Amino acid sequence: MVDMVNGPALALDGDPLPTEREDDGLVARLARGDQAAFDALVAAHQDRVSRLAYRLLGWSGDVDDVVQEVFLAAWKALPRFQGRSSVTTWLTRITINECRSLRRRWGRVLHREPAETGRVCSPAADSRMMNGETLGRVRRAVAALPVRHREVVVLHYLEQMPIGTVSDLLGVSANTVVVRLHRARAKLKNKLSDLMQE
Repeated sequence: MVDMVNGPALALDGDPLPTEREDDGLVARLARGDQAAFDALVAAHQDRVSRLAYRLLGWSGDVDDVVQEVFLAAWKALPRFQGRSSVTTWLTRITINECRSLRRRWGRVLHREPAETGRVCSPAADSRMMNGETLGRVRRAVAALPVRHREVVVLHYLEQMPIGTVSDLLGVSANTVVVRLHRARAKLKNKLSDLMQE
């Protein structure tokens, strides 16, 4: 499988993502009523949430709306956040839910070709792994997967989450995640077989 991420601990611009300790500090400041801490939390996680939404939806048209909804939902749910998971995991769960809600509102699974303008992912980062044409084919193939397969591919391969974390986020067993990954790989291999021979 092609790895198209910048690295597990880097934001899209190359700046390090906040540590769990830094996130906990922001949450503690928020609990004390420090409104600026929420702006800092958004700034720290906005690129990652945008990238995840883009990958889960398969197009960039509604990413900004999803990102706004994610942080609005986080703001509303913050008093109930108990710290049983990291802030990153919590925001990932909210992002998955918001993407699913958007697809339900649309009433169908959308398989549009990703737009080339307004991209969320850094073209420089993507081009390190493959040329533009190949990258476009891989993106379209991932975007065309059924939602349940696309979610596990994005979370496990692109966001580099362990199977146990993916299982928890999606509310399915680890075995289900493994089966979905296997089926997704088979579909991708079928669609991209000519790339694998190069």
